[in-house]
Amino acid sequence: MSRATAQPAVSYERRSFWRASLPPAPDRRGRELPARTDVVVIGGGYTGLSAALHLARAGTAVTLLEAHAIGWGASSRNGGMVHGGLRWGRRVLVRRYGRDLGERLHAASLEAFDVFEGLVADEAIDCDYRRDGQLVLAWSRRDAEGFSAEVASLAEDGLAARVVRGAELQAEIGTDAYEVGLLEERAGGVHPGKLVAGLAERASAAGADLHATLPATRLERLGGRIRVATPRGSVEADEVVLATNGYTGGLLPWVRARVIPIGSYIVVTEPLEPAVAASISPRGRTFFDTKNFLYYWRLTPDGRLLFGGRASFAPTSVDRTARILVRAMRRVHPQVRDARITHAWGGRVGFTFDRLPHIGRRDGVTYALGYCGSGVCMATYFGKVVGGMLTRGPGRPAERSPFEQIPHPGAPLPALYRGDPWFLPVAGELFRLQDRLARRR
Repeated sequence: MSRATAQPAVSYERRSFWRASLPPAPDRRGRELPARTDVVVIGGGYTGLSAALHLARAGTAVTLLEAHAIGWGASSRNGGMVHGGLRWGRRVLVRRYGRDLGERLHAASLEAFDVFEGLVADEAIDCDYRRDGQLVLAWSRRDAEGFSAEVASLAEDGLAARVVRGAELQAEIGTDAYEVGLLEERAGGVHPGKLVAGLAERASAAGADLHATLPATRLERLGGRIRVATPRGSVEADEVVLATNGYTGGLLPWVRARVIPIGSYIVVTEPLEPAVAASISPRGRTFFDTKNFLYYWRLTPDGRLLFGGRASFAPTSVDRTARILVRAMRRVHPQVRDARITHAWGGRVGFTFDRLPHIGRRDGVTYALGYCGSGVCMATYFGKVVGGMLTRGPGRPAERSPFEQIPHPGAPLPALYRGDPWFLPVAGELFRLQDRLARRR
C-alpha cells in the first residue's frame, strides 16, 4: 500500500520529477554575450556541459548557448539509468567495420562507463549515483535464448553477468511478468537533474560562460571563424560544437537529416512504503525489457517507482501516454495498483539510422549526438572526447575517436527525410506488431 490514499490520475504534475525535486538553479538568463570566444557550444545537456567543462579546464574560452533552461531536454527527463555499451555488441561491430575499428568502438563504449564514474567521483558531484546493477528482462523466447551468448561476450571483457530465472529471478524483481533476465553488475542509477546541476556548476566554476534561454539561430562562416547569431546579438568563435541530440534543429540541415527524434515518456508514483519498494526491487537494480516498445523502470532515491517507455511513436500527449504507462506499470507490478501518480512527462531521444552515436564535422562544426536512448554515460563521455579534440595542439597528440571514423548514414531515400519523422507512426505500428508476435512465440 502507498502512504496516501488513491487520487484521480489527473492530479499529477506534468513535468519532470527530477527538475521538480531540485532547488532553484542559478539564473543564467539575460547575461551579456562576449564578442569573441574560442569555442561556442550549442546545447546545455550532458554533452554540452561536459564539453564546456573539459574545454574550460584546458584553458579554452568557451561560451555555451542553451535555448531553454540548462539541461531542459533529455538530460533532465531521462530515467537516470547508467550503463556502458552500445546497441550492437563486439561481433556485430567487427563484422560491420572490420576488426580494428570494430574493437575500438566496442572498447570506447565500455570506457564511457568508466569516464562517467570517474567524472562524478573526481568532481564530487552529488547526484545520488549508485552502482547497483541492472536486469534486462526477456520479452520473447528468442531474446532469452540470446542471453547466454551475451554473458559469454561480456566475460571476454572481464564483466560480470549471468542469466537468472525462477527463484533467482524472483529474488531480483517482484513480478511474474517475465521469466528470464540478464543480470549485469556494471550499471547503476543517478538523479539526472542533480547530475545536470553538478555539471553546470563545475563548468561555470572552471570558467565556462553559460547562457540559458538563448538559442543559436544562424551560423555564418567568416574565413576561419564562425559567427553564431542569437536573438541578443552574435558571438564569433574559432570552433562550434553542436550538442543537441533529440532537439537538433535546422542549424545544420545535413546533421538534422541524420537524427530521428523519438518520444519517450515517464510516470512516477508517490513515495512507496518501504516494504512495497523492497518487493519491487530488493537489491535496487534498474530494469528494462527487450521489446521494441520497451519499458524501463527503477526506484528513485526517495523510494518512488519510476516507470517509462516509448508508449507511442505518433504525436500524442502526456496525459495519454501516462494512461498507457500506468496500465503497463500495474500489470508488471500489481503491488502499486493503488499508488498515486505524482509526475508524468515526456521528451525526445535522438536515434540514428544505424543505431549508433556519432561524432563528426560538417561545415566547420563539430557535432556529437545520436545516443539512441542510452545517453547518460555516452553523452558525458562524448563531451570529454570533443573537449580533447578541440584542445589538441603541439605536444598533445590524440588518436581520433572511433566514433569520428564510422560513416554517418542518413535515410535510405534522403529526399524523403529532412528531419521531420513523418514515418514514425507507421514504424511504430510495425514494431508493436513485432512485439506481439514475438511474445506469442
